[in-house]
Amino acid sequence: MPTPQPSVDLHGLRPDAALRRLAQALHTARLQGAAGLLVITGKGLGNRAQKPVLRGQVEDWLRGPEGKALGVRGLDRARSGGALEVHLRLPGARP
Repeated sequence: MPTPQPSVDLHGLRPDAALRRLAQALHTARLQGAAGLLVITGKGLGNRAQKPVLRGQVEDWLRGPEGKALGVRGLDRARSGGALEVHLRLPGARP
């Protein structure tokens, strides 16, 4: 039986708090030897402007130096755009 993929739900968090929680979840997932992390951002339509805010910032952060330093190899949108499937390097693996 495969191990369930870890996930982190960032719904309703402000971007700074969401990125802190995401960094912690990435670190924990890698320590546990997970190959991926499901990051739930929601579609971003719950704000006044009904425009995604959090998902874009999370995607940029994951693709940037912070994400790479925490082992992010890549990401794909999942669950109709309300989540991101993050692919991780195993600890000790070369980038």
